[in-house]
Amino acid sequence: MAYVVTERCVDCRYTDCCAVCPVDCFYETESPAMLVIDPDTCIDCGLCVPECPIQAIWPEDELPDAYSEWLDKNGELFGGGTMIKTKKDALPGALSLSQIQARERERGLQVKEPSDAAGETADAEPEADSQAANEAPTPRPIANPIAAPEGLTDSQASVFEATANTIYRWRTIRSVVQQVRLPQESVQGDLKALVELGHVRKRSPKTGGVIVYGAVVRVG
Repeated sequence: MAYVVTERCVDCRYTDCCAVCPVDCFYETESPAMLVIDPDTCIDCGLCVPECPIQAIWPEDELPDAYSEWLDKNGELFGGGTMIKTKKDALPGALSLSQIQARERERGLQVKEPSDAAGETADAEPEADSQAANEAPTPRPIANPIAAPEGLTDSQASVFEATANTIYRWRTIRSVVQQVRLPQESVQGDLKALVELGHVRKRSPKTGGVIVYGAVVRVG
């Protein structure tokens, strides 16, 4: 499964996502003027989704029907683009999320926002309780979590469950840290222990030396 940049990015081309991608799978195209993802390089880490200010990126299995064609278009377009891995200014006249959502409604489109986006839809009600708004953020719920094996410490179990879910096939250390809200050193130690126990495997993607982790899920 790869992540997909959709029509929302056309003529906007925000590049926040490029700066967090661990494997440099984003490509800048001119016709259309947007970013696309190389599906063969994407490792499904999901870091790009909450970075996009217009929520233009979906995991393949959440792609709205209105934008289903963009799964193939990403694969077709990236070869004619230029790989980009740093943030730069958006295109002149780039729209906001609320403007894009209004345009979609005018076209009669029903678009469910990506589940791992940084916020709700632009039309969401503001937080009424100012005290609650100032509290430390809680971790985002893990999509379709898989129960940890028995015999693990609490932190190892949390790290395993952040790695073993059906949305992200591979996770970087950074993405696991963001999920479980534990210190990076602790997460690194837990991942090392889980690899030694045979519950997690690791690999270095073909695009570079970034290590990613995937849970070993045993059936039955």
